[in-house]
Amino acid sequence: MRPLVALLLCCVAPALFAAPPGRIEANYDVSTKGVKIAMVAEVFTRTGNRYRIESITKPVGLLALFRPDTLYVVSEGDIGAQGLRPNVFVYKRSQETLKNTEANFDWSQSTLLLSDRYGQRYEPLPADAQDRLSALYQFRYLPFLRDRKEVTMHITNGSKIDTRQYMIQPRQMLSVPLGTLETLYLSTPAQETAWKTEIWLSVENGNFPCKIVLTEDSGEKLTQVLTALSITQ
Repeated sequence: MRPLVALLLCCVAPALFAAPPGRIEANYDVSTKGVKIAMVAEVFTRTGNRYRIESITKPVGLLALFRPDTLYVVSEGDIGAQGLRPNVFVYKRSQETLKNTEANFDWSQSTLLLSDRYGQRYEPLPADAQDRLSALYQFRYLPFLRDRKEVTMHITNGSKIDTRQYMIQPRQMLSVPLGTLETLYLSTPAQETAWKTEIWLSVENGNFPCKIVLTEDSGEKLTQVLTALSITQ
């Protein structure tokens, strides 16, 4: 199963999101084939021009019995005129530790240090690079997203860096536990396999992800839906 989490973007009117939130708390339910398998709890905090995001995914139900593997993800970095600029990304599992990864961003040298089971190696660092966690919170900083037809991002998971292209459809209404929301719908172009990423961004909540669907090569789907959200300045 591809790693939980994802990718992407933002903005209604730049002035509306000029002041970064001081704290964001979000909870998600994760399901496959209509069965809830995990819960995600995330906290974003800002201290001056620094940010920290912590995400904890815990299995529930039968998955908790047979695969009690807790996922802990952290992104830390700076906040500037262009939004979030990560410095460190950490991906850790409590059981399957061979899947643990880490990324260190050296912006002065434009290099990205990746660490995984195969060791450490350097990759060129794109100027707009994000990690898989910070990308989700970068949405509010991308100007005029509603007016775009597509957007491209460079995102690392600590093991590699991918270029992701998303097609954008505005004004999609979506019902989630929080209610019916106006969203921007983002999806990756068609692939040779069934693989696909879909993201719905809540416009009224600063283009915050309210639903993510990851479709595997085999066609199996993993769905992550927002169940609670608190945003404070």
